[in-house]
Amino acid sequence: MRTPTPGTPTSTPCAIDGAGANESIAAAALTLARLIVPNAGVVVVDLSSSPTIADASVDPTAPGLVELMLGAASFSQVITKDRFSRVHLVNSGRPGSDRALLQSQRLTLAIDALLRVYDHVLLDAGNASDLPAELLTTQSRAVVVPDASMAAEARTLTCYQLKAVGFTDVTVLSQPVPPLDAIEPDPRVVAA
Repeated sequence: MRTPTPGTPTSTPCAIDGAGANESIAAAALTLARLIVPNAGVVVVDLSSSPTIADASVDPTAPGLVELMLGAASFSQVITKDRFSRVHLVNSGRPGSDRALLQSQRLTLAIDALLRVYDHVLLDAGNASDLPAELLTTQSRAVVVPDASMAAEARTLTCYQLKAVGFTDVTVLSQPVPPLDAIEPDPRVVAA
């Protein structure tokens, strides 16, 4: 991880979104994070309210972004660790939380703070249907997890559409993401 510094963010967010189930998109975000964590500081931010990210945490009942927006939790309380790697996790909020708070300007400030500390900030956006577009697109890259039945032409069109709304770079996955248990755990975590 980087040392926090004033000024502009030190990394670029990467939004992981798609047309399939939120759980498969969250699994793709977590898998990608586990693959890049041995070389960098990585945090996965759950914006989809999928249970996948909380279930992977050493503290699945930790407060999340909604509690942070309400001032009921601090950053140190909402950032947890993945059980099988050095990836840090931030869930969207405890079950039953008001997702409308994820549209707050404070969320943008929270993401900006994470960008100043981590080498990679992966935003698990799910299908992104209720999130502000500017939160996901501002200076952001996108990785799209398509539905298995999505035709090649539709994947190409999705790529062009996402670039048109402001993503700086778009990658559409062409193959399914391997299951989470197929990714080798970080040996430093297993030994701890």
